Amino acid sequence: MLLMIFLVLALLVVAVQLPGSYLTKQVGVAAQIGPRDDLPEPTQELGRSRRALANLQETLPIFLTLAVLSIIYNEQGWASLAGAGLYFLARAAHLYCYLKGLSPWRSVCFLAGLLGCLMMAVPLVPHIWS
Repeated sequence: MLLMIFLVLALLVVAVQLPGSYLTKQVGVAAQIGPRDDLPEPTQELGRSRRALANLQETLPIFLTLAVLSIIYNEQGWASLAGAGLYFLARAAHLYCYLKGLSPWRSVCFLAGLLGCLMMAVPLVPHIWS
């Protein structure tokens, strides 16, 4: 499970870097390192990368909570690991689909990521009452 946490965090690092990269491409290094008071409207790719990052940040706390609870309660069986793997793959695909504007695939990938979280949550349910 720890490997899956690190992979998802690596994906987060990539997603965090994209908006800065696209902004630098749009306005140049001098404007990027300045106060950014008078930036132009974001390009389509910059806007998409920002929204994709925000979307990942919405589901990341759910994944991390479930992953840590899986470690604490020693629930790292096939369902938890498959769910974590599905979450990672779905979120990577979601990032790609968001950047490329691929609908409805972006939504399909989002739902697959939620399914991965559900797969991680199911083995933890008995621990609610223990």
